Order: sequence, then structure tokens, then C-alpha cells
Amino acid sequence: MFGFSSCSPNSPIPEADYKGKLVGDWLGTVGDTKETMSFKVDGSFVAQVRPAGFIRNTLSQGTTDTIRGTWTITGKVITMKITGADNENMQNKETSSAIVTFSQNELVVRSVSGETSTFMRAI
Repeated sequence: MFGFSSCSPNSPIPEADYKGKLVGDWLGTVGDTKETMSFKVDGSFVAQVRPAGFIRNTLSQGTTDTIRGTWTITGKVITMKITGADNENMQNKETSSAIVTFSQNELVVRSVSGETSTFMRAI
């Protein structure tokens, strides 16, 4: 019998590996907004956000905002500092979320307001 649990896409990632395993592209929905997050190895990120909804999703209407900045992980907390955004109200802000669960292809985070969001790795 062979065991490959450490290679399974659903196996939890050890906290010590969070920083390296977060790098890449992630897709998710936060509230009524769809997000595409790209975490870079250099500690920068780019996010594309757009309002969700039946008409917007089926007809690809609505505006997409781009947000750029830097990210860090301390323990189970991801902190993102926004350095540039299409929406001026978003610029120069900082936000943090706690990692609830993290596997190779799924990331579940809880915001400081208590909202839980799930992101899937883009393949």
C-alpha cells in the first residue's frame, strides 16, 4: 500500500509552507464581487474585481477594477497593502484576512468583519 496524502490537492498545507504555496492565481467571490487574485513571489499582488450578478455574469457587463499592492503572511494572517487602484477610494488602504483552511487548490479566508470567502486556484 502506498500513501501519497502529502500530494493530494485536498490535503491541508502546513502553516510553514503558506507563503510559498499562496503564490499563483486564485478565483473567488467575496460578497457580491468576483475576484481574480494573483499573488507574486516578490510579495506583490494584482487583483481584478467586478460586481457579480446574473446579467453581469452572462453578458460580461459591468466594470472591472484593478487593484495592486503588496502582501505578507504572518502565521495564518494575510495582510494586503493597496498601493494602486482604479477606484481612488481603495488606494493606500490595508486589509487582513485569517486563513481558515488552505489546500493546494482551495483557500478559505475570514475577513476582519467575519465574512468567510473561498478561492479556488486558477488552472
